[in-house]
Amino acid sequence: MYNFWRVFQETAMGMGSIAVAAVFVENILLSRAMGVSATLFIIRKKNNLWLFGAILAGIITFSSILVYFADRWIQRLEHSYEWTPFFYVLIVGAVYVCVLLACSRLPAKYRSQIIPMIHLSAFNGAVFGALFLSRDYNFWEHIAFGLGTGCGFILASYLVALGYERLNSSRIPSAFRGFPITLIYIGILSLAFYGLIGHGLSI
Repeated sequence: MYNFWRVFQETAMGMGSIAVAAVFVENILLSRAMGVSATLFIIRKKNNLWLFGAILAGIITFSSILVYFADRWIQRLEHSYEWTPFFYVLIVGAVYVCVLLACSRLPAKYRSQIIPMIHLSAFNGAVFGALFLSRDYNFWEHIAFGLGTGCGFILASYLVALGYERLNSSRIPSAFRGFPITLIYIGILSLAFYGLIGHGLSI
């Protein structure tokens, strides 16, 4: 019994640290610049942030679980490095189809809101970036990283949405209003989060 609780505590602590890393240190959007295009679309309607983040976390988590088992087979292939992106696309595509089929049973009013979010969240750089970043993790850490990535994406999108509201003012030159100043703002946030990884500025 003691060994069981010890393993449970170690697993829970490992999952917690991986999830926190995915939220902050390995933030897909702010430290890796993945999924920016999806964020720029989502921030127009802040109510979609939570829905999009939940769908993104679900797709990454289920895809990561499949990748965990598929990697054992992929690594045995000759030129496995070249084949890895192809199989990852197939895995994400399979999860995408399964999620669409599951949502097809929902009432029409929910389906019309959720399905566009599935299209946007399934095929973007954030999902594939998360799969490659979590390759060396174990089964439970894959799950933690997927959930943490979804939470981190919500946090990053929320920060971008806050800045987007405040940057569209008369103080901003007209040539920079809208997406140009938003991209500059994302770049500054990305530099700040990139510093959390431990990289310093070269002098």
